[in-house]
Amino acid sequence: MSILLHPTRATHDLPHPGIRRGDRMYHLLSDLLGLEGTRELLDAARACGMPTRFIQYRGAYREHFDVHGPMVDILLARGAHLVTNREVGELLRLKRATARTLAVRANE
Repeated sequence: MSILLHPTRATHDLPHPGIRRGDRMYHLLSDLLGLEGTRELLDAARACGMPTRFIQYRGAYREHFDVHGPMVDILLARGAHLVTNREVGELLRLKRATARTLAVRANE
């Protein structure tokens, strides 16, 4: 449904190429659950030129990419939505609860 950008922090001394002191970092996430969410997230990463191997917590309720700079502009132009701490917290709580429910059902 939606690709979300959550502003996290300004970088300080991150030792990553292409990240400058003071750059704003974002988490890139999908609001969809399960494989659909993973597919949507990987498609968004590819669209801004990010290698998909950089996904964090793949398959977990908190899977995301860290993005910055021009990638953010590309994602916003493609329709990504900025979200607040509260909104991302509610989304992660929902995804975690749903993942737990599905795990319980699978074990029955």
